[in-house]
Amino acid sequence: MRLSALSLYTLSSCVAAAMLAGCGGSQPMMGPTSTGVPPVARSAERSLQGYYLAEFTTEVGSGLPESSFCFRFKSSGSWSNTGSESFSGTYLTAGKELFASAVWFYSPVVYLSLQGSVNAKQGSGHFIISGVNGYTSGGGTFSMTRKQKSCS
Repeated sequence: MRLSALSLYTLSSCVAAAMLAGCGGSQPMMGPTSTGVPPVARSAERSLQGYYLAEFTTEVGSGLPESSFCFRFKSSGSWSNTGSESFSGTYLTAGKELFASAVWFYSPVVYLSLQGSVNAKQGSGHFIISGVNGYTSGGGTFSMTRKQKSCS
């Protein structure tokens, strides 16, 4: 499946909106919202925790410097990779859905967004790579598998 530029833009906008919604801290919202949609609460039961080996398939535009990364997800909602690229960011899970964004302070700065379905053992979905000025430079699909202690 190839993603068009419009699809990447739409996906990028959805991921950005989802991540902004999770910026209010780790306190769960209580009670119904004015839209009638129940709020998403963060909890340790819904959080990813541990090391995941992520494999990336670039389908559009520029790729990442490597085709696989070892990501460490913490129950606090933060995640990072263990390699030299030093991506670090925050994530949110809602049911089986993952919304994650991270930054790598490389020159130029690289932003990575992930959106997909996950569980405690594996996950898959789409990723988007963008730069400082908000331009989308690439994207594609990813799959990841939980590792016991680390990805080595």
